[in-house]
Amino acid sequence: MKCEVNTKIPTTQELAAMFTGGFGTIDKAMNALKETGAIKLQSKGQLGTILLEKNMAALWSIIDQGALVGSFPLPNTIEFGGLATGLIEMFKEKQVVCNLTFKNGATLRLKQLLEHQCDFVVMSDLSAEQACSKYPNLRSICMMGNNSYYSDLIILRRKEVSPEMEKWRIGLDSTSNDHITLSDQVFSTNEKIDVHYGNIPYLIAEGKIDAAIWHSTQLVPTALIEILAVQKVDYSQAGSEKNMAAAIVIEEDRKEIAAMFDELCDVQLIERIQQEVISRKRSPAY
Repeated sequence: MKCEVNTKIPTTQELAAMFTGGFGTIDKAMNALKETGAIKLQSKGQLGTILLEKNMAALWSIIDQGALVGSFPLPNTIEFGGLATGLIEMFKEKQVVCNLTFKNGATLRLKQLLEHQCDFVVMSDLSAEQACSKYPNLRSICMMGNNSYYSDLIILRRKEVSPEMEKWRIGLDSTSNDHITLSDQVFSTNEKIDVHYGNIPYLIAEGKIDAAIWHSTQLVPTALIEILAVQKVDYSQAGSEKNMAAAIVIEEDRKEIAAMFDELCDVQLIERIQQEVISRKRSPAY
């Protein structure tokens, strides 16, 4: 899985030393891989053996690693639900079983990856860039188009709050790099109060905070509709489109996972399925 197509694979002697096995055992294993169609090789004599083709789904099944596991944000918006559906359906089409775990906050999902509790994580391109800068062993792959992560962001506030925005107490989820960045850009001088993102509407209604950045397609409890109001985010303040695009992050040294995504990840298919979910032409399934 780690070998690139059209490159030389290790010799039988090298493989025997690598896996502490006999030459006969290695030959049988290689023949089994060829017979099942998992790989196609070409001998070049003294130049070695070249890997002509490999079937990543078949190889993943053969090494019996179980399902591919990804850590995903809570699917509480239509964009996230569509993205999760697209990922699952894409891997299903490639005949790879993929399971998702859900956790709010990019830093918490990143912790899962670094502690080897999952094989990949989904976050915004901005968060992915920050994570890879902080941890050189990480790699950002399969970056998707703009608005694939957030389609629109709004300010959620209490209706009777003071019109002087600079006096507002702003709710900020410190586990989310995006929420930190956007909150600091839109409310650069305001007092920030650490909150859990999902509690924001209730905390605004209770007067614990005055406002916060909110995903426009995430539902607000109906009991709070008369108390809350929304207004547009000034995107000239909010800045980079990197907040709005989705990306997948993996550990660089897990070459088999990198190879899986390099060969199998179909960004266009994921985005098409996501749009079908967003337009209600397909039901979310993850």
